[in-house]
Amino acid sequence: MLTSLLLVLAITGCHKAEEPGVATANPSATAAGAATAENRDPLAYSRCMRDQGLTWFPDPDPQGGLTVHNPDGVDQKKVEAAEQACRKYAPWEGKSDPMPADDLAKLRDVAQCMRDHGLTNWPDPDADGSTAIDAKKLGIEPGDPKVTAAQKECHKLAPTPKGKPAG
Repeated sequence: MLTSLLLVLAITGCHKAEEPGVATANPSATAAGAATAENRDPLAYSRCMRDQGLTWFPDPDPQGGLTVHNPDGVDQKKVEAAEQACRKYAPWEGKSDPMPADDLAKLRDVAQCMRDHGLTNWPDPDADGSTAIDAKKLGIEPGDPKVTAAQKECHKLAPTPKGKPAG
């Protein structure tokens, strides 16, 4: 069985993996704990995961998003050990700042837009702006054209990361 992890970074920013098949998004992640602003880097994370023996682990897409398909028969303990070893590079690691109310409202608009575009089970963000994404529960596969089309349309509603122009 293929275990999938869908990270929807293109919409809201950073994610924190919770378990296979589940991710959370939090665009206001800050440097704290294991990850710092200087070393949080999706490409470095991917390279580190491969250095830990997960030779199949992909590079992030141009926007910094990751779609990870764990191959059949992968040793989950090995994946977890690699995640721990590479944690310092994970863009989604660290303490989250409180989500500004206007940004949270925009993330709720993104969630509604995703539902309006055929992803009827797309969840609303939590109060801190994190969103649990369970591909199986949503009935989608990573790279699903329906998700890609909805993201393209709904991305314009997302809050703009601090220090970056709207676009």
